[in-house]
Amino acid sequence: MAEEHALLPQSQIGARKNRLMLLALTLLATTIKTAWAMRKDFIVLMLSLDISGAYNNIPYERLLYILRAKGFPE
Repeated sequence: MAEEHALLPQSQIGARKNRLMLLALTLLATTIKTAWAMRKDFIVLMLSLDISGAYNNIPYERLLYILRAKGFPE
């Protein structure tokens, strides 16, 4: 449903069909090269988070409200 409703950014790769690790590495390398092309002294940092348990404490009533507002079926 998230794919159908275009709720995910193009840069999100994990847990999506046809998004391979190679795409993630290409995106990372392209981002770094773009920053360095702008200024050679740029320092590029990367933050990686594991939020697999982040939704365990979400208020489900609020989540359902948001999904309905975005047009998701019951």
